[in-house]
Amino acid sequence: MTLEEVPVLGAMGPSPGAAAAVALAGLVREAVAAGVERRVLVFRPGRLAPARRREPQISLLRSAWDGLRRTSRTRVFALPRGGLVAIEPCPAHHLLEAERSLADMLEPAEAAASISLLRLPDQAAAVLAAVEESLGLLAAVRAATQTATGRAPNGEAITGAERALASADVSAFLRRRKVCRLTPGGGAPEALWEDLRLSLHDVRDALLPGTELRLAPGLTRRLRRVLDRRLLAGLARTEELRRIGPISLALGIDAVTSPDFLRLDALWPLALRGDLTVALAIEDAAMDPAGFAFARDLLRARGHRTMLDATGPSALVTLPPARAGIALVRLRWSDALPALGSPQAEALRAAMPSAPDAVVLSGVDRPAAIAWGWEMGITLFQGRLMEGRRPQG
Repeated sequence: MTLEEVPVLGAMGPSPGAAAAVALAGLVREAVAAGVERRVLVFRPGRLAPARRREPQISLLRSAWDGLRRTSRTRVFALPRGGLVAIEPCPAHHLLEAERSLADMLEPAEAAASISLLRLPDQAAAVLAAVEESLGLLAAVRAATQTATGRAPNGEAITGAERALASADVSAFLRRRKVCRLTPGGGAPEALWEDLRLSLHDVRDALLPGTELRLAPGLTRRLRRVLDRRLLAGLARTEELRRIGPISLALGIDAVTSPDFLRLDALWPLALRGDLTVALAIEDAAMDPAGFAFARDLLRARGHRTMLDATGPSALVTLPPARAGIALVRLRWSDALPALGSPQAEALRAAMPSAPDAVVLSGVDRPAAIAWGWEMGITLFQGRLMEGRRPQG
């Protein structure tokens, strides 16, 4: 699990406390970055014997935390699966008292297994392990660490990751970014739609540490299919569809014809026809032209938009969106993009759609990205910098 920001969407069906787990991970990140010393008390009731986890025994154990909730010096996090974590500045007298109260109610072996008093920033990894365990990922992480040898993941490791993703709470891997219109001299960004994706990079870090997915493209596609299914199934939930707005989804070609997407399409609100954009990777289009064309035409027939996703300029020059029959394209910003005024930049400009609002520049984390985009005629931007500039509410 990385310490990047980890927003949560109810559509993923997070278990109770998932938002607290994400908030805790963020607080750990801040403590590590600032070098601030904190004490952390972790209680994992899932490690107790089943009889201990029943009422009224579990209520008695939780009562040890009541005093922590009443002091302003302590932050308490109620995690999924019943876990509890409290953080307090040193010397952390309240945590020491709560630890003693909990230990007094348990056998020594039980206390050692379920209670931990840790220190930040030195033991940040142990605190994050408690977060992963609460989300149902720790066992999968351990299994993946044992099976993923070398830099390329093997089939056994991918199978283990697939099993973990099929049942675990995946909300911690969800990323949300607004796509905003921003024109020179035009004021604050205007949010047009929201991009949703389950981060394959963070899934790799959590379940397949030390591996390089690009070395096993076939196995990576298997992992992507699992993430696509979880994302689509979550969005098709009735409570999510009631509050959904314009969105874009990055999907594999085969996901567009999957039962999960067809179900989402059947349930998609009529008022939002035309407000669902599906981003298909240009690399997938090059590998499977027939499958890409079928997915594109199906989306068009159902009233949805298709966007061509390109990680770099060379792919766009090789396969221009016009040739692919696509009017909307997304390009990722990086320092490797051609310098303004260079022949490479002009070739890229010629390959991109010229219509207004036809190109999205993603990965916008620096003002230089906006400046480059404006000079290239781009007005739609996506990235952390846009989130920071966008008015709240």
